[in-house]
Amino acid sequence: MNEKYLLKICLAIILLLGTATGCTIAEQSTPDQVPSITTSSTPKSDANTKNTEEDNRRLLDAKVTRVVDGDTMKLTIDGKKETVRLLLVDTPESVNPNIPEPQPFAIEASNFAKKMLTDKDVQIELDVSERDKYGRLLCYLYIDGKMFNEILLEQGYARVAYVFAPNTKYVDQFRAIQDKAREQGIGIWSIENYAQDKGFHVPKSSAAPKPVR
Repeated sequence: MNEKYLLKICLAIILLLGTATGCTIAEQSTPDQVPSITTSSTPKSDANTKNTEEDNRRLLDAKVTRVVDGDTMKLTIDGKKETVRLLLVDTPESVNPNIPEPQPFAIEASNFAKKMLTDKDVQIELDVSERDKYGRLLCYLYIDGKMFNEILLEQGYARVAYVFAPNTKYVDQFRAIQDKAREQGIGIWSIENYAQDKGFHVPKSSAAPKPVR
């Protein structure tokens, strides 16, 4: 009787130990599988893509100290003074020594730029080639998150111009904006044949409006 009783107790202990060991293994294996699913989630990939796009924009913080005319400004960048020329756009001349009088809409474009940019904190985006032959920094300029190059085109103060590779990043969207302004006949597009591929031309017989001073 005693031997049988001891044998039953031993079998019961073995069964209990086996069940407990199986539960422990099962409990330990499950947590290891969960993190492997979590780490391959989509949001991480999206964040990497966004960071890559921002890096490609090459944005620099700057402050506008003076507006020369519609497409040329004086900026301070990281404590250094720079003259910048807006990429892929051209406004009528208001301070060109070779042109005795400001061209139509030159003063309007210049005043518009002065109102929006003077003493403002901005950002500039560089393209592939950073400077022109005059040493000016070539850029796309942002004010409150909006590209000023595009604003000039939207308002009819500029035409798409000086398109030279490799600085052609936004040329297609600039031309689309220009087409809309031309269709609306605003600004420089209100004077027939004034804005052309090679510059601004006012026919001698044209009764072009005088710029507002």
